[in-house]
Amino acid sequence: MTGIMGAAGLAVDMGTLRFTQRRMQTAADAAALSAAAELNYGDYLTAGQADAATNGFTNGSNSVTVAVNDPPTEGAYAGQANYVEVIVTDTVPTFFMKILGVSSEQVSARAVGHYNSSTNCVYALSSNASDAIQVNGSGSFSAGCGMVDDSTAGEALLMNGASGSINASAIQLVGGYTNHGGGGLSPTPTTGVPPIADPLAYVNAPPVGTCTYSSEQKYTGSASLTQGVYCGGISVKGSGTVTLAAGTYVINGGELNLGGTSTITGSDVMFYLTGGATLTVAGGTTLTLTAPTSGTYSGILFFQDRADSSAASFAGGNSMNLTGSLYFPSAAVEFKGNNSISAYTILVANTILFDGGSTFNNNYSSLSNGSPIKSASLAE
Repeated sequence: MTGIMGAAGLAVDMGTLRFTQRRMQTAADAAALSAAAELNYGDYLTAGQADAATNGFTNGSNSVTVAVNDPPTEGAYAGQANYVEVIVTDTVPTFFMKILGVSSEQVSARAVGHYNSSTNCVYALSSNASDAIQVNGSGSFSAGCGMVDDSTAGEALLMNGASGSINASAIQLVGGYTNHGGGGLSPTPTTGVPPIADPLAYVNAPPVGTCTYSSEQKYTGSASLTQGVYCGGISVKGSGTVTLAAGTYVINGGELNLGGTSTITGSDVMFYLTGGATLTVAGGTTLTLTAPTSGTYSGILFFQDRADSSAASFAGGNSMNLTGSLYFPSAAVEFKGNNSISAYTILVANTILFDGGSTFNNNYSSLSNGSPIKSASLAE
């Protein structure tokens, strides 16, 4: 009878331990993803432990421990940056096996999350704007990366022309979509996805400082510009060649107007628009700008004050080569220009209108840390 009871107890208790371990693995996986997602944004330890608690395993409660290690301490990714390890451990009491002197067993589960470049490059952040992403007429958008629309109001995505098209690696919509003209949509959008928070919220705005220039700077011919605080804005018109030296260009009030038939180039540059400053790229401008490849603003080309809802327009009729992130989190952005040869382009705005032919690439090899927008995935 003792032998029979021992065998029955072993079967029941082993089943209980395995069930607990499966629950624990779910908690570890979720915690690793949550912790990885916070590596560049905030407190990865708190995030990981909070997600484990949501799944039933609270660190410090009874005999539960939830260790969150950055970088991992073991396994294939031990010591590697952008990986975070979660180990959930608990001492689980037995039932029948107590007869054989075994009153508890320690159970653990481990997972590793990876913080890597996001597969998306277009984000419409508005949660309540109808037509948060809109394609007009024969407008087209093509990308090797994905598109995200957070809106739940009306038609989150609106196609307005029979010859318009969107071609992306994924189209993710919190709300629905309407294809009025029957234009091309590839792939078929996925609706009802969870909202995605501002993916560049972790980037701090640069200090403004005192005015380097106290009034609008106007250029109608060839010129060389240097970084500084341009109070009143910058206007480039005419047909000259304008070269921008590397650095941060703070546009404090006024307008950044890049127009005419000028040729404008700049490498390792970032524009910060504040004080109500607006942006217009117009006319037959040939525009070639590249964001910094390292440092605080690695991959950030345009950054508009988060409190500023002034609309921005990229309508370079000749050619635009914008390598970097166009970050207008509270503003409507109209994108009309040809942007086909940039290594990568990221657009984050409140709402987005495509009207013209636009191609966004996603080659982040020039950036030491990859895309400035990250996503979390399970590595182990």
